[in-house]
Amino acid sequence: TDCLIEWCRTHKSECKKLFSDSTQDAREEGRSKQQLCHGKNQIYVEMAKVIFLHDETEEFWSLAQVNPGAFANSICSHLDV
Repeated sequence: TDCLIEWCRTHKSECKKLFSDSTQDAREEGRSKQQLCHGKNQIYVEMAKVIFLHDETEEFWSLAQVNPGAFANSICSHLDV
């Protein structure tokens, strides 16, 4: 989890998009809504790379190298966003 927390600290706009950025939140904070050029699924893929490329389990590490998108739905479900 340390690598994911560090990723979140350095990717604030992506985290805002995933966890909080509704039109109402932006209005209440006096700013415009965060818009990214890629969708949430691409953010989950990036998170999968961060999490599983450091995994000690050979199977997960290999899959993360070849197809990190395979973890996108699991990450979305786990984060419940």
